[in-house]
Amino acid sequence: MESYHFQIQRYPSHRKRIIVPKHLYKGFQQKMTLTYCTHTEEAEIMTHQKDEDTLYISHDLMNTLRLPEDETLSCFVDSGCILFQPLLGVYTAGFQDDDIQPIGDRTPVFESMSITGQSYGFDTLFFGYQHIDWVEQRITGYVFHNGEWIMKRFPFPYVIYDRIPNRKVEHHPSVLDARERLEHTSIMFNTGFFNKWKIYDQLRRTNDVSHYLPSTVLHPTKERFHDLLYQHRSLFIKPIHGSKGAGIKKCRVQEETSEIECIFYDEDKEIHQRYQDLNKFFDQQFPNGFYGYIAQPEVPLKSLRSTPMDYRVHTNKNERNEWEVTAICMKFAGKGSLTTHVKRGGTIHTLDEMYGDRESQLIYHKLERVALLISKALEKQVSGPLGEIGFDFGIDKEGKVWLFEANSKPGFAIYDHPTFLKEQSVILSYPFRYAKYFYVNTLYENTKAQTPV
Repeated sequence: MESYHFQIQRYPSHRKRIIVPKHLYKGFQQKMTLTYCTHTEEAEIMTHQKDEDTLYISHDLMNTLRLPEDETLSCFVDSGCILFQPLLGVYTAGFQDDDIQPIGDRTPVFESMSITGQSYGFDTLFFGYQHIDWVEQRITGYVFHNGEWIMKRFPFPYVIYDRIPNRKVEHHPSVLDARERLEHTSIMFNTGFFNKWKIYDQLRRTNDVSHYLPSTVLHPTKERFHDLLYQHRSLFIKPIHGSKGAGIKKCRVQEETSEIECIFYDEDKEIHQRYQDLNKFFDQQFPNGFYGYIAQPEVPLKSLRSTPMDYRVHTNKNERNEWEVTAICMKFAGKGSLTTHVKRGGTIHTLDEMYGDRESQLIYHKLERVALLISKALEKQVSGPLGEIGFDFGIDKEGKVWLFEANSKPGFAIYDHPTFLKEQSVILSYPFRYAKYFYVNTLYENTKAQTPV
């Protein structure tokens, strides 16, 4: 497959025709199938001797393919097919009327993502449901070009990366409706947030990975909660639709007083409340019972600095449709904090910062092996393409790995650490590499199969 970069120019003609520089003509055929985004058309190929980097495309063909004018586009040529510059759509929300930060606090990461995409020959289009023109089948969204954000119109992308920021936004009727309609026209990957119970239930049925899961009870009754609490002495209660630590409560029995202590967050303030009466605890903390929650015993984790810690592991699909581990870090809880989430005062560290070379490598390879194993298991269980997962693991005092959570939309907090900030472009390359898999192995191969010999 040959790669070229051309300045695109329209010329008046009703024929489906492109005119390529003469010195490149040997790489083309008399008739070829052209593809841009989700549009495909057959055209005849001619040559010109005006300059070396301009591709002249007839008026009708430009309109049919909906190609942008007066721009330099990359294209891939092979076996009678021309694939024009691939486009990755990023479906998200939280847009604001700001030329500098049109996507809020995530704008800097999305800028880096766009720059990375350019190095892989991709345009990157950031858009929400409000940017879609269903009649014209076009999207007018944000692109980052030459150091600034601009609004630009594109046909529907062939591949779309779902980056809706949270569950509340995801359940907005317009967001859901647009996603469902886009899934009929494009390949969307990582659609939707994981349901904690469904993930647990699916993985516990998979023999290769079930032993990495802590004991988990769905919708525990008050009696079941009582038995679990006094058996394990400390429980985490998590909403099955929660993310980023929201809604988690830790319940434990105080050894000295036998009181029940409940630790939770009220907005960003950590609250500790104690109860001598179990019914008062139920009435105040779970007046509607435990429906919609899971209960998990606290795992006695290996610790450093006498501080709770866990491990965040990111896995991504590459251009060969294979899983790779792209980042592993340690997360320490903030002082007195319930969780290790950065927004709750948690801190991020590399393995090398906390361990010697040998132990760092041992932990890395242990987590890598488990993360890849669970990624492959999860992929078989979820609907739709899955190209990225963020895992929260713990390692207990015996060295055993435990899976606490899997996230389909891992956050960007790791880039707060200088090491991962330096590696940002590599990590952010994976959505494009996975999109390339679909372009080359799905769209391109299908187009090639339909091309007359």
